[in-house]
Amino acid sequence: MFTEAQKTAIIDNWNDAVYKNLLRSIELYTEKWKLSNLTFLEYYSMNAIFFCKSEPHGDSILKIGCGYQDDEFVSEYNVLSEYGGKKFVKIYEGDIVGAAKAMLLERVSPGTRLIDNLPLDERLAVYSGLYDRLHIEPENPAIYMKYADKLGYYVNYIKGRGDCGELYAHALKAKEIYGAVSEKYDRVALLHGDLHSENIILGSGEYIIIDPQGLAGDPVFEIPRFILNTYYKSIDMPKDALKNSIKHMIHSLEGSLSAPGEIIKQCFYIETVMFECWRASTGGYDVRNVLFADTV
Repeated sequence: MFTEAQKTAIIDNWNDAVYKNLLRSIELYTEKWKLSNLTFLEYYSMNAIFFCKSEPHGDSILKIGCGYQDDEFVSEYNVLSEYGGKKFVKIYEGDIVGAAKAMLLERVSPGTRLIDNLPLDERLAVYSGLYDRLHIEPENPAIYMKYADKLGYYVNYIKGRGDCGELYAHALKAKEIYGAVSEKYDRVALLHGDLHSENIILGSGEYIIIDPQGLAGDPVFEIPRFILNTYYKSIDMPKDALKNSIKHMIHSLEGSLSAPGEIIKQCFYIETVMFECWRASTGGYDVRNVLFADTV
């Protein structure tokens, strides 16, 4: 199944137990879901991904959980199940009950990422079109993490670190701003949680959304992730040019999404703070990005 180089990379990036579990899972789901022609996608994140053929469904994607973020894996399955292929990639099969977790997904072709395919203004138009009427009421809100709880988790994490004083001050400020914004924007809808130009891919004539995290909250808190991703992809630009680019995006989205620019700016700050808290949890962060968002 794997080349020696792939085996070594899997063990180095994950561990030997994950490698052995993958072999068992591949055997299990190949038989269970009638799969063939598995090809490993050499992308070592939280899940193992394979291109494959499915006897009943044709070209597919097999995604196997590696045990690092089981809650997010289950949440992704639940989101895709609720949307049933509307604007999102289709899910054909799923197994989320036992220790082994896997999904069989539609393979979107050509699958070009939005960020690689179009200039910024056209990406904004595609994003706005997908965002329009995207956010449904979840069938069972209790199975999804709330946006407020995600923010609270990072505030508490940074507080517990004890070595991120400046970032913690911004985390408290972000929590306060969230409280003010959420007094008006209090809808409980199903959010993607990471909706940006790398999680939007081209299918046969239309763009499709992939890799939802699954959160419950007001759709206004979905908006800044697109801006944030664009910011980090352009972080080497001169700061004045970068700030103008951010302001241009906010102005564009204010018009297309009917969301006040000042609210989008506040949400962008909140999202930047959370992202830098996440970076701190993975080994490094840069508070200058939060300071930049504060100036916006």
